[in-house]
Amino acid sequence: MQKPAIKYLTRIALATTMVLITACDHNPRQWKSPNMTTLTPRLQPMFEKTKTICFGRFMVDVPATAAVAWGGSDVPLGVSIYPDGVNEVKALAQKFIDELNNEKAINHDDVPLLLSVEDMAEPEGKIVTGYESFQSINGLKINGYFKLNSDGVIIDARPLRDDRDSTIADIKSIARRLRQRAENETPTEPGNCIENFFLPDSPDDEKNHPGELISLGFRLKEFPDAHFSIRTHPSNPHDPESTSLKRQWQRVIDDPATPEEKKALAKIKYFRQSPREIHDWKTGYELLLRNPDEEGVHSYHDFELRFTGVPHDPYRPYADIQLQTGVADNAAGATKASLTDEEAIAVWDKITSTIRVRPTSATPVKSADAGPRLPLGELAATGRTCPQTGWWENDAPGLPENSRRQHIKKGERMPHAVAQGAPSLWQKLRGEQPVYRTATVWKLVAHGDAPPPASSNIAAANGSANDKDAPEKKG
Repeated sequence: MQKPAIKYLTRIALATTMVLITACDHNPRQWKSPNMTTLTPRLQPMFEKTKTICFGRFMVDVPATAAVAWGGSDVPLGVSIYPDGVNEVKALAQKFIDELNNEKAINHDDVPLLLSVEDMAEPEGKIVTGYESFQSINGLKINGYFKLNSDGVIIDARPLRDDRDSTIADIKSIARRLRQRAENETPTEPGNCIENFFLPDSPDDEKNHPGELISLGFRLKEFPDAHFSIRTHPSNPHDPESTSLKRQWQRVIDDPATPEEKKALAKIKYFRQSPREIHDWKTGYELLLRNPDEEGVHSYHDFELRFTGVPHDPYRPYADIQLQTGVADNAAGATKASLTDEEAIAVWDKITSTIRVRPTSATPVKSADAGPRLPLGELAATGRTCPQTGWWENDAPGLPENSRRQHIKKGERMPHAVAQGAPSLWQKLRGEQPVYRTATVWKLVAHGDAPPPASSNIAAANGSANDKDAPEKKG
């Protein structure tokens, strides 16, 4: 059966249900919004009572009757919450141990993948370390399983072998800092709200925010087919505009893949296509549309607001906010939309206008670049503290040109150079690419957060400049 063209197009441009919200200071003004649509008489009772939901470093007001559904959280390691799930987490820990014990590491004399199990008393739990896969050379997987009152928590990471000790220390730190919170609790200290818990920042976070990924959704009791979702994660440090909603949608409009898609595009009803900003953050773009009826798919609303964000700024990350109607069994258009066009826009405007940075009592972190700049050509070796925010270049042998330059912030540790090695037969069969690190000397070639010099070709896959956030490690 042929896939409906509208549904396919929406998947290309809008289906990534992510979001974010942000302002540059901790007490922002209201979002600058288009002309807000007035609530209809049918909607007014739903918004008479609202509740504030804290997520990540932000908060949003939704109807008091709305149900909250949390997705994944990386802060910066993956944290999964199992409400009242202590026994379930214990079972998952034993399953993970058994799986590691029952598989052999062919590159390590066929020993079991399991490397260690460390019991913890505070909080109660255990940390399990093993090789990432049976053909792994340097990759590990480390999972922490914990009991926090009545809830079970799993913290997972995928570091390199050299980062084993530091990763275990990070898992212990996160587990010890996590504290339970009620849904309506809004903490006043710096940190991240996740499902049922709050994770206060550590002193290291205040100096070098590692980047967080938070996702959640809302189901409206009065209109159960209307789903609102938010996801935030760090802005692309190499090319923020590559995630621009306006740019991506324009590509779909300019170059539809098939004649059917071209016809489908002509049927879309547009309500709003315009920039959207909050305070002094001007990287947002809003696209509000309604897809027409197609064979097997009802007409439904698909609204999205996306911010490309500001690199290295935890209060202005990449964000994607979405509202869809006609949702059933997690598929938009599976049922008839219960909201009219006017009502869908009013709900959208009402909720998005309340997204804001969570106020805290902490003083905002000052720029790491305060003071005179070091001259271009300054040298810094792997392991040294970075003396100047900017673009740094290394000349380690055997590296591709697009991996020689990285953006590194003052105060971070100067990283190893990361290179791709020749894959083994098993890695070729599994489509994997080995990664190796080497110590090197870095040279400062550009200051601040400006784009790199025109001659550079930075690959987004290089990930964070800090070894702790290397792309091989989750989070």
